[in-house]
Order: sequence, then C-alpha cells, then structure tokens
Amino acid sequence: MDLYIAEKPELAKAIKEALSGAESIAKGYFIKGDNIVTYAVGHLLELYKPDDYDEKYKNWSFDCLPIEIKEYQYKPKDSTKEQLKIICSLINDNRVSRIIHCGDADDEGQILIEEILNYAKNKKPVMRVLINDLTKEAIQKEIANMKPNSEFKLISDRGFARSIADWEVGMNLSRAYTIAYRLRGGQGGISVGRVQTPILSLIVNRDYENSNFKSKDYFAIKAKFSLSSGGNVVAPLLLDKDERIEDENRANEIKGSSVGFSFGVKVSATEKKEEPPLPFNLLTLQTLASKLFGFSAKKTLEVTQTLREKHKAITYNRSDCEYLPTTAFENAPAVLKAVSENIGLDISKADTSYKNRAFDDSKLSAHYGIIPTQAKFDKANLSKDELDIYRLIAQRFLMQFFHPCEYISYAISFEKDEICFKTNARRNIKLGFKEFFSDTSDDDEIETIGTDLLIYNNTTADCSDVIISKEKTKPRPLYTMTSLLKDLNSVAKYVKDEKIKKLLLEKDKEKKGENGGIGTPATRSDMIEKLIKEQYIEISKDKKQQIKSTDKGKNLIRCCSNLLATPDMTALWYEYQKEIEAGNRTKDNFLFSVKNDIEVEIERIKSGEEFKMEVNNSGIKCPNCNEGVLVRRLSQKTKKYFWGCSAYPNCSGIFGDDNGKPILEKKEKALRDENSITCPKCNKGFLIERVSQKGFKWLSCSEWKADNSGCDAKFKYDNNGNIVDFDNTPKRDENSIACPKCNKGFLIERVSQKGFKWLSCSEWKAGCDAKYSRNENGELVEMIFNKN
Repeated sequence: MDLYIAEKPELAKAIKEALSGAESIAKGYFIKGDNIVTYAVGHLLELYKPDDYDEKYKNWSFDCLPIEIKEYQYKPKDSTKEQLKIICSLINDNRVSRIIHCGDADDEGQILIEEILNYAKNKKPVMRVLINDLTKEAIQKEIANMKPNSEFKLISDRGFARSIADWEVGMNLSRAYTIAYRLRGGQGGISVGRVQTPILSLIVNRDYENSNFKSKDYFAIKAKFSLSSGGNVVAPLLLDKDERIEDENRANEIKGSSVGFSFGVKVSATEKKEEPPLPFNLLTLQTLASKLFGFSAKKTLEVTQTLREKHKAITYNRSDCEYLPTTAFENAPAVLKAVSENIGLDISKADTSYKNRAFDDSKLSAHYGIIPTQAKFDKANLSKDELDIYRLIAQRFLMQFFHPCEYISYAISFEKDEICFKTNARRNIKLGFKEFFSDTSDDDEIETIGTDLLIYNNTTADCSDVIISKEKTKPRPLYTMTSLLKDLNSVAKYVKDEKIKKLLLEKDKEKKGENGGIGTPATRSDMIEKLIKEQYIEISKDKKQQIKSTDKGKNLIRCCSNLLATPDMTALWYEYQKEIEAGNRTKDNFLFSVKNDIEVEIERIKSGEEFKMEVNNSGIKCPNCNEGVLVRRLSQKTKKYFWGCSAYPNCSGIFGDDNGKPILEKKEKALRDENSITCPKCNKGFLIERVSQKGFKWLSCSEWKADNSGCDAKFKYDNNGNIVDFDNTPKRDENSIACPKCNKGFLIERVSQKGFKWLSCSEWKAGCDAKYSRNENGELVEMIFNKN
C-alpha cells in the first residue's frame, strides 16, 4: 500500500477524492482502494528547548552561552501528539511499502513532512508530489508525475538550515539580552528574533521621525485657467521632486507673473485599462479588514481560519499569492452559484466566459489566492465578523468576471516662460467592473471628466487667479495596522545598503505582491502580536489602530546591533540559502556562520560597553556581589516588599524594605546564650527583643529573614512581664502542665468575668476541648458539662 501524508486535513480529503477504489474512514486517516491517506495539522513537532538537552541550561547566565548543540532533536507538540502517534504507526505499518510526501510546494512544506519521517525513523522509499490545485483532475495529474523525494534534498537542507538558524538566534540572543537586562536591574525577559526585531525597529524609527520632526512653512500654489470652451481647470505649480516654495516673496512673484497672462496649453493622452483588483492573499485581506473594520492582523487570520476549517467556506487562508489556477476558472460558475445562495450576492452581471489576468498557473506559489469554495451553508450560522470577511472574499472573487475599466489618461500643462502648472485627468470610455463596484483606485487626486481634452492641445488659456496657501511640512504619520502591514512587504525601500536591498528584492521576485519584504503574511501577524505581548509596542483601541513603540521597545532597539535591528539578516540568509539549494554550500556551513555571528553578538552584549539598556531600579550596587543592582520585588508568599540583587540566581543578596528604600545597614546578629529562649513556634531560632520607634517592646524569631520569609513568630510582654503571643496566649515553660487529654498542648489558667478560675488546653484552636478546675487541695479535676 502507498501512504500519502498531506500537510493539512483538507488536502488529505482532496487527495482521497482523486484516488480510486473502495473508501473507508478511520481515526486520523482515510483508506481509499490500495492507499492510505493521512495528514498533519501544520508542524506536529518542535525543536527541543535548551534545557531538554542539558539541565544546566535552566540557569540563564553568560557562562551557559552560546548554547552548544551537537545534534538537533525534535519533540511532539502537546496539542497534536495523538495525530503524530497515528501517522508514525502508519509509517511503520507492515502493509505500507511506500510513502508519498504531500507537503506544500515550498521549503517549509518540505521539512514539515520530513520532520515526521525522521522522527518515525522511516526506512521506506519516499516519493514527492507537489500539489497547488485541489481539484480532482489537477491532483491526479501531479500524482502521475510524482518524483523521488531525494531530488528535493537541497530544498530540504535549505528549509532545515533556516528553521534551526532561527532557533539559534532566538534562544541564544534572547537569553543574552535578558541576562544583560537583569544585571542592570531590569525585571522580566527580553525577546529578540530575525523577523520581530526589524519590525519593532521600523516602528521605533517612525516614532522618532515623528517626535523629532521640525515643521517648516512653505507655500502651495495653484492657478485657475479659463479654457476657450468656457470651462475652468485648476492646476498646481510644477516643481522638481522635494522642491518647495519657502519664500513668500517668490510665491507672490509667481502670482504676479501669472494672473492675467496667457499660457500655452499642452495636452497628452494615453489609453489605459484598469483591471479589477486581484483576489486576496492574507496580507491584502488583513490590510483591507483593518481599514474597513478595525481588525488586527491576528483577528483576520483567526476569522479566516474558522471560515476555512469550521465552515469549509474558503480556500487556504495563509496564502501569500494573489493569482489563481486555470482550474479555478473552470469551477467558477459552481462557486459563484454557491456564494449567491449563501449570502445573496448578485452574480447576474458576471461574465464567467471572461478569463482575466488572475487565472495564471505560471504565477502561482505554494498556494493560490483566497477565494470562496463550493460549500453551501446558512449565513445565520456565521458570526458577524465571519460574514463580513466572507463577503469581502466573495466579492473580490466575483470581480474577476467583470471586464476592465477602459479610460483615457490626460496630462495637461500650462506653460509661460519658466513657469509651468500641471495636472492630470481621466475620461472613462467603458466603466467595466467600476459600473458595479465602488471605486477601488487609490488615486483620489485625478479628476474624472467627460470632455476630450485633446482639443485644447497647442491652444492658449488665460490665468484668471492664483491661490497661495501657507502650509506646514509634516512627518510621515505614525504607523497604523494598515500602513504597517503594507510596509512589511516592501521593507527594502528603507534599506540603504545596495547589496542588502538587491538581495531582498531578489528574494521576492517570484512572489507577486511582495517587493523586498520580511516574514510572511501569516508570521507577520504573529510577530506583531508577540511585540504587543512583550510590551514593546502599543496599539490604540479605536478603529484606526495606531501603533506606537513603548519605552521598553525603544530601549531595546537602542541597544541592538544592526544585524538584528535591520532586515540585513534575512537578506544575507537568503543569499546563503540560495547557495545551499544550488549545492554550492552546505547546511552545516551556514549554521557554522550563524553561530559565529551569535558568538560575536553575545560578546558585545557581555562586555556591556554598548549595551546601555535603561531600567527602572534603585541604581544601588548590590553590597553582596558588587555586580548587580538592587531591585524592589514583592514576595509571593507574604505579599510584602523586599530588595533583591538583579544578578540572581548568581547572587542571592536580600535586603529589607523601608517604605520603598532598601535597608543596607547590617545589624549585628544577635547571638544565642544560656538565657536565650527557644522560639516556641519553629523550635529552631531563639527570641530576640525588638523596640519599635514608639518604644514598644516585642520579640521575634531569629529565623525571620529580610525578605519577610522564614519564621514569622511574634511575641510581647504582658503586665506581669510574662512572654505572651500577640493574642496574650502564654508560652510553655518548665512549670507548664501537659494537657492530660491530648498530650500535645499545655494547660493555661483562665479567669471568667465573675472571677471563676479554670484551665483549658493551649491546643483548643486545634480541637482539644479539655477543661479542668482545682479542688480544695489544688488537684486537677476535669470539668464535665451535661450536654443535655
């Protein structure tokens, strides 16, 4: 039998449908004819944590860095252990003679299935099938063209190299930064990574640009021209890039040289077509959902996950591709019919015979654009958020069956001597999809007209007025969720190093919609959520979702090396990974290089010369070790404050707290002598006399510690000078009489309000109800009460 292992359940179902034979279903897999089809649910395994390799890594110290790993190992994820066990049992099933690897057609999909095969210690032959299209015919075609998995070894090496390198950077440098932060008195941890830290750097730099921006005055100039037909056109003054008129006298001179004068008119026209926007990938969907509904990237991802997995309503939702396979065009009528029945979308004007640019097999990546499926459901079963997102996806797919908008783009200029005013306009010829859908153009500056402006070419127009408005330069606005997501797919534009910029752009040359980005649409939302959780950034609660870095975030970027705070690492890794895939370098060479970079960074942090991360602490050196600083902490046991060393656990210095200040004066330790009274509570320490600021004398145990832990016994003196509890309970001494009833406590004399004397057990709180009186001879007599 052949065992097909798919990356996701829906792919497994599609493969099952493409195979022939009798069908049966078991827990975690399908049987179809002479085939078994099972599935992963994303990554079922994860790399070991450092302390899984060696207990010493539980101690976070520079002495244990960098982490030394000879052989990287994987362990099951808790959430998917059961499915992994099922797959491993099938791999080793005697009925199975061959494995068919059906991971996604990229290096991540390659290693996802190979992790499982390696974990199961598979020795059976493995074939590879690359499936982009989930239709029956497409899958059957790919199965017929399957290849030995050994042909994909270099892609596998590339994928494992990147995955392990990310682990090395995250584990080693997050620990190094955390240790350095704590040594300076910081509390909590510092998390860094190849993708999340450059994203934070973008936000921090935008914040600094905004806060440090010094606005300048300038003058915007527009002129109003009267055309020969009697119409008017308003056009701004044409200036060189970044040029502004900052001198008001110059602005007035231009006005004086323009108003009342005749200008020559030049008009050029270009016929253009505006295609409907392509189907969504995850990034474009997250961006629009943020703009329209105020959704976070994570929320959009979660909603689409539910639409795909629970309702089967959409295709793969984590796609980075906007194009569709040609088979999706063939299935379009059935899909649109289902959409119409599901949510009442009007499809009557769609032309399903029109095949537009979206249907292009040559532009597909491991996945294709996010579109509706043929699944039918009652929309009442969808939440409002699910319905909103589904409607967006359905409408965007519907747009693909409308013709483009055809228009003429005009560039019209008014020239006199060295003065030129210029504007643009468009005239729609055929509205196409714009007749049925709202305007999707981002260019709101272009005026739409109904006149052919070419008739004014080489004519003249009089300038009837010049409007001068005083403006102020503005910085680029703070990031919002929408603008950040857009920027993350084109961070190369902020890179000054031409080599790095070129590598980032080359990395994305086969990815439509990506232009030198960092991360993937799915990982970006995860990284943003992590930055929020680590308190590096804050996001406003309104629909705009404005993003700002916190002091902690700015602090981290100030201390980061360029390798971490820029996209350089992603670019340089890409270059190395190309070499691995080409067979010119090995995975081990790459990891050796990464480890060297990590060691250099650890030494930089360890030296402390450049790591000047600000922390909120006392600024007082620990008297115990003279390395760390004192940090005020709250005891989880007593809920009282004390001061500990930032170098803990290497230094265990602990000091008391005096209204928010550490008590540094060392009091002379009291010594036990023959008169010392052993603490009745712990029987370890002895009682020490204390005096409050108001002169009140009391006693506490010598085992009490500065952090308010240890023995908390407290006693005072009664009116006769006897030592009693704070609740006036006498203490056992050599004259005390043991309780005859429980043999644990001792008898205490009590006096009633009427002067009657009697004795009860000191353990009455613990349940001993012994009560005695004395007869005329002074002997103990048990007091018996008639309960009736």
